[in-house]
Amino acid sequence: MPDKLDDLEKRLEAAQKEFDKDYNPKPSKTDQGLNMGARAGIELVGSLLGGGLIGYLLDKWLETGPTLFIIFLILGAITAFYNIYKITINAGTSVGFKGLQEGSKPAKQSPDFKNQNDKND
Repeated sequence: MPDKLDDLEKRLEAAQKEFDKDYNPKPSKTDQGLNMGARAGIELVGSLLGGGLIGYLLDKWLETGPTLFIIFLILGAITAFYNIYKITINAGTSVGFKGLQEGSKPAKQSPDFKNQNDKND
């Protein structure tokens, strides 16, 4: 029975590799760089336009002059640079992102932990 399971597992791995090769090709470094640059540019322009448009419409509605336009344009610029920062460090772009504060932390070990690489047993 284990031989059949091992054989099935090997065939499934081979089929998965063939599928990945055909349908999920890895992008080149150039493509990844172009993708990141285009995304950063879109974030910059989109955030500035969004903030400016919201400020302009609020100014027209509340008749406050350019005050809200300038405030929301500055908020759009701050948002744009924050999003570009997140793109640059590759944070917050995956499903289930919980925040920038949750980075990898060194694990605490018990004082009587023995490393397998230690030769002093």
